[in-house]
Amino acid sequence: MIDVKDIIASGEHFRMEAKKAEGGLPDSLWESYSAFANSDGGVVLLGVSEINKKLVVTGVTDATQKIQNIWNQLNNRQKVSVNILAERHVYAQKIEGKELIVVEVPRADRHDKPVYINNDLLGGAYRRNAEGDYHCTLAEVKAMLRDQSDMPADSTVIDELNPSDLDAESIARYRNHFKSLKPVHIWNGLDDAAFLQKTGALRRAESGDFKPTLAGLIMFGTEDVITQILPDYFLDYREIYDAGRWSDRVVSNLGEWSGNIFDFFFKVVNKLTSEVKIPFRLRNNVERASDTPVHIALREALANTVIHADYYGRRGVVIEKKRGNIMFANPGVFRPSMKEALEGGISDPRNPTIFKMFALIDIGERAGSGLFNIHSVWNDAGWADPVLSENYDPDRTILTVEAEFEEGEDDDEVNDVPENVPENVPENVPDVPENVPENRLDIITMLIQNKADISLPEIAEKLKVNLKTIKRDIEKLKAKGLLERVGPDKGGFWKINNKTI
Repeated sequence: MIDVKDIIASGEHFRMEAKKAEGGLPDSLWESYSAFANSDGGVVLLGVSEINKKLVVTGVTDATQKIQNIWNQLNNRQKVSVNILAERHVYAQKIEGKELIVVEVPRADRHDKPVYINNDLLGGAYRRNAEGDYHCTLAEVKAMLRDQSDMPADSTVIDELNPSDLDAESIARYRNHFKSLKPVHIWNGLDDAAFLQKTGALRRAESGDFKPTLAGLIMFGTEDVITQILPDYFLDYREIYDAGRWSDRVVSNLGEWSGNIFDFFFKVVNKLTSEVKIPFRLRNNVERASDTPVHIALREALANTVIHADYYGRRGVVIEKKRGNIMFANPGVFRPSMKEALEGGISDPRNPTIFKMFALIDIGERAGSGLFNIHSVWNDAGWADPVLSENYDPDRTILTVEAEFEEGEDDDEVNDVPENVPENVPENVPDVPENVPENRLDIITMLIQNKADISLPEIAEKLKVNLKTIKRDIEKLKAKGLLERVGPDKGGFWKINNKTI
């Protein structure tokens, strides 16, 4: 039982609606019932009025009869599509000597959505926003109907496509990842068609031919083919360090790369985790030690965003990295409640075939505890709790996490750095300090491994970042005394100092 006094004191909001209910039950009760059920739940108070912008208990007459009328309507399919309430959800309470009725409406299970009234699926479905209850759009109703099915949309066979419509290079890269992780797996001996059938990327159509599934298309297709089937499909990663200016961006619609989610993940993951202020260690002065929990959690957040998206939805997947925080947004709302998602232990992926494909290369959380893990890691780091929210019309899930990054300079201010480094390097390279950000540690690691016989363009190519970024990071290392240039640009060498940043 909730604390009604506290709820009244807080005023009407996204999860609370007050209604006067002097006579019979107000018709708007059922609009609020539908709205809360199709959103994240809420409370309706009958017998509470707004007077001078303040909620006041005015009470109801014959609360027992009114509660019976509520149950009669809940069980009338001409009035509401489904009753999702239990006896504990509807009860009377006495406040200030007056009786009011409390109706607690939980978030409806996805199998029951959309919850609608008056036997009108399109006109009788509501949702909740800051202003109150509103009619669901056709797109919102369709999204809830898609999520209602136990046959996942990503297993749908795309009859108009053929296996040749998938990107052979993306498939080869995926298979290389799979083989490096599972070198003796029996699937490594299969041809591409048989391998893709095992992963769920291809399924037999009614014609008897094997065709791409929606999951196979999104995972291994090219953007031009994907958008033939999913017109609103869009992937966008952006870094914004200065107001109104992108410092880096990866988008799916420029034709410069495949545009599928597999390649997007690997194009973005190192950019996402670079410059995070978390210490790293080297083993034997060369091998990088295991990732920190923060970096693992960021990769998990990225994986969750592309795995759980509703690719029929609008606005696409957007990852935005700013000074101080990172935002992960995808089309589609949560299938379980946000509370269940944060507590962990419940796994109900919207795209289980895509989930399986990533899991086969050890990406993605199997046990439904991804968000719980992210919260735990952020608490351990002493950072603010991640903020999880849902938006409607269009449906979107948004996760925002606080993150601290190394300060960077504008590219225009980076001093010239020689692109080639010589072979004559001191034999005894000192130990590398423990507290070095990941992106700069990678540079140091490469210098050590190659005895400085590697050019900066080669480092940029190996780390999949642009040359200006490498130059900027080397200037950072020089400025803080960890790395210095000994001798002239030609004929000199890089010296790694044993100094903690």
